[in-house]
Amino acid sequence: MNKGINFNSREENNTTSLTGYPSKDNPHAKNATYFEKHPIIPNTNIYMTLKLLSNFYLDKPAVNCLTLEASYRQLLEDSVTISLALKELGVKKGEIIAVCMPNFYQALATFFACNRIGAITTFLDAKSSLEDISFYLNEFSSPIFINYDRSDEENKKRKNNSKVRHIITLNRGNVVELNLNHNYKITSNENRIDFNSLGDIAKYRKIKLEPIHSGKEDALILFTSGSTGKPKSVVLTNKNILAAEIYAKNTSHTENITGPKTLTCVPFSYPYGLVTSALTTLLWGKEAILAPDISKYTINDYYKKEPNIIFGSPALLDLTINNIDENLDLSMVTHFISGGDFLTPQHYKRGMEFFQKHHANVELGNGFGNAETVSIGSTPVGVPLKAETAGKLLVGSKAMIIDPETYEEKKYGENGLLLISGKHVFKGYYQNEELTQKSKVTINGTEYYNTGTLGYIDQDGYFTPTGRKSRFYIMSSLNKVYCDNVQNILSSFDCIKSCAVVKVPDEEELFVNKAYVVLNKDYVPDQNTLQHIAELCNQPTIISNDKTAQLKPYEIPKYIEFVDELPRISGSEKIDYPYLEEDAKRKQEQGKVLQLTKKA
Repeated sequence: MNKGINFNSREENNTTSLTGYPSKDNPHAKNATYFEKHPIIPNTNIYMTLKLLSNFYLDKPAVNCLTLEASYRQLLEDSVTISLALKELGVKKGEIIAVCMPNFYQALATFFACNRIGAITTFLDAKSSLEDISFYLNEFSSPIFINYDRSDEENKKRKNNSKVRHIITLNRGNVVELNLNHNYKITSNENRIDFNSLGDIAKYRKIKLEPIHSGKEDALILFTSGSTGKPKSVVLTNKNILAAEIYAKNTSHTENITGPKTLTCVPFSYPYGLVTSALTTLLWGKEAILAPDISKYTINDYYKKEPNIIFGSPALLDLTINNIDENLDLSMVTHFISGGDFLTPQHYKRGMEFFQKHHANVELGNGFGNAETVSIGSTPVGVPLKAETAGKLLVGSKAMIIDPETYEEKKYGENGLLLISGKHVFKGYYQNEELTQKSKVTINGTEYYNTGTLGYIDQDGYFTPTGRKSRFYIMSSLNKVYCDNVQNILSSFDCIKSCAVVKVPDEEELFVNKAYVVLNKDYVPDQNTLQHIAELCNQPTIISNDKTAQLKPYEIPKYIEFVDELPRISGSEKIDYPYLEEDAKRKQEQGKVLQLTKKA
């Protein structure tokens, strides 16, 4: 007799033999319940979801930003006030509101306000140039531009060079004291409305029942990191974001995650900053510590706020290691997630030694995601830690590894191109259907997003990245060189703290490697160190606990440059490879190169 499906039991995938193919076995969903594998994504918006979830803890701390603290109740109330003001200023459903400020509480409240009334938010990098901001204001036809501490003269230029109707400016003195509901005189002129005056503007608008919005409606336009090209504008719907959050929760089992506070450092213009860090925190019912000005001068202050989970990056880990007070107790830190870029084994080791020294029993892991998958493709939180991986793929999504040339599916442990399918896959690139279609592929009736990331999946559903598909070149000998693989091996050398490898034009070989190297403190950039690196390049190297690798002769860098630090893309914390490629090419043309290898 058919007893039907037991929806609450955990399905034991391991009771059946594996096919050898991740897309068929879905190993990341092993032991998951039926509803975890097939979650219901609510057909609503982010604001309403937060309102419903927080109904049981409205007076708990929600946001801590500098000295401004707000509960969930205050965040929701401020969001309603701002949304009423935006409606009074003529904002319509589907219009794109541009916000350009650091990670302030006001920026977060503005997002929920826009989401409440069906407007779309785009966060622009606070360090963007006047030209870049004007470009995006025109690109998105934004009727409202909300910024921080800009002069009337600057605002006038932006308004004259765009279709903006109103500019709202958060003044420096009001960052840590939000008084939207006080009686403020509207201090506005032709070019600017004071942010705190939105409370007065809102009084002209009556509060109505909460609008009903579909999950299919657009919620955000955020940007890729641009580490291998110009940043792309990624359109995310409410359903995309909620699906990513639900997938992550079902994979992490958040009831196992201790500690109520998280630290958000990456700017809101990147999904890892807004969605993965801030929105995940709030939808999990925790407190988001926003870090709009993190630096070597302020980092101790942020750790003194006692964060438990840190949404970080390799650059933030270095900032932490180099600047934290020697006697500061970090025992409250339980997780440090490197999502902005991947930690090398050596970097991981340094991080673990540092946190242990500061009394922290920390799980130090790599996250993985693309803006196109809401920056959540896997999670290292709430699952058994595998240090060399980017965590477990998300339950509810599907993944496949293919040969990047033939699209033949790869088996467990075989390196190839990662494809991801799920309701968290983005709607598309803004007004670029051709590029959107190029990023997606349908295999066996399932549409996948081509992540552009190389790696492999193991039988437990963990993903290990090995590089970017775009970061390779073919030599005149037809040998293919993957720069990330070379970089990973070099980073395992005892003398190298970190490095970046890029291609350089070569008359004979078409292309060769150049390595930008940051040395460990015990080494100096001299001929002896150069010789030591050359010797290591020609012998096997331990790159992780029990794995060794050796560079092939054609993979060994021809040129090397010692640097104090690697350039990073502002905000995303990823290495700025386009800049290094241009720098390497320019110095090659000028003859300013140091050769590591010479042709016999």
